[in-house]
Amino acid sequence: MRFGGAPYFNFKKMKNLIFSLILITLVNCSGGHKEEKFELLWDFSYSKPADGGSLITASPTLTNQGLLIAPDEQFSMLSTESGDLLWQFEFPSNQFIIVNEYLIDGEKLFAKEDKLNELFNIDLKTGDTIWKEKSETRKFFQHTNDGQDQEYLYIIGYDYEVFRYTKSGIFDKRYDIANYSIDTDARSLRVLNNQLIFSQRFRGDQCPSRTCGRILSIDKETEEVLWEYRTENGGFIFEPILLEDEIIYAGVTDGPGEFVALNANNGEVIWKTLGIIGQSYTLTDSMVLVNGGVSLYALDKFTGKELWNTGLAFGGGHGQANIAYMNGFVYHAHSGRLYVLDGTNGEIVHTEERSPDGSPFQLLAVGDGKVFVQTFYALYAYTAWE
Repeated sequence: MRFGGAPYFNFKKMKNLIFSLILITLVNCSGGHKEEKFELLWDFSYSKPADGGSLITASPTLTNQGLLIAPDEQFSMLSTESGDLLWQFEFPSNQFIIVNEYLIDGEKLFAKEDKLNELFNIDLKTGDTIWKEKSETRKFFQHTNDGQDQEYLYIIGYDYEVFRYTKSGIFDKRYDIANYSIDTDARSLRVLNNQLIFSQRFRGDQCPSRTCGRILSIDKETEEVLWEYRTENGGFIFEPILLEDEIIYAGVTDGPGEFVALNANNGEVIWKTLGIIGQSYTLTDSMVLVNGGVSLYALDKFTGKELWNTGLAFGGGHGQANIAYMNGFVYHAHSGRLYVLDGTNGEIVHTEERSPDGSPFQLLAVGDGKVFVQTFYALYAYTAWE
């Protein structure tokens, strides 16, 4: 119908048009951003009280069989999909596990305990003991990170020594670390071809600053020194040195601080970044991510150049808390909180202020599209940030 030749005005259509324009404007103003979710998928409560030592060293570890955890005097294998318990292995001595990484070879887990000085080979599929070796004369050191190659296990001893075992549990060789002039135990081991490479704390009187560390390479058969790297910027104490593509990556834990990349064949420095304490660290395809205790750093993996540095509030937090990286995002627990950072610039994109049970978030792992985080009472699985 027309009135005086003027077109009929459809108020209903105009109302819908205005609403659509408002919606489009709001979306454009927000950059089209959709709020991401960090959804809790499942949780697993420990069957025994957790130990503070295990909670600051033994990270959840993804295996082909599931998620391996060890915060409560035992190994537990969990389904990553549901959190169901697949098996548990408890040491006879109720030993707490205080290592930063597990010795895993395919479907086998090798584990030591220093109360009864026993070495175990555990089937990762079932949790059954394949073999057990008990030593009457060799004493193991729980607070260090052992090594392996295709044939042997290299287990750090309590009195400046390393014990070599075949992977069938037969003792084969003893290395006397005291022969190499620095009187501290090996802290972590790597094996490359004929080399046995280990890090040391080295805080002896012959070092004026008392914050000196060393990485030493010896021939694993002849025991002759192949190369060594010394620093007065701190000792290699907690985190295992990393070996990738014939490069050693290592950070000191005290002193003025440094992070270094070494040619693992000759010990030559590829790059060195000063002023960084490496409480824990991990590698990505292009970065070294370093937990400095109060800040997270991203270093260029090939040059050592600092890419970003994100300070974390609320003090030093849990110093040794590890870092995980997946699909462009960094995950880290600090002062009880769980942080998610953009890996490209270090921006904090999400924070979980407290765990569901109220205790602090501790160590974590990522994989299978999930984030797995330990607390004092349980392990929680969240959806990964997107």
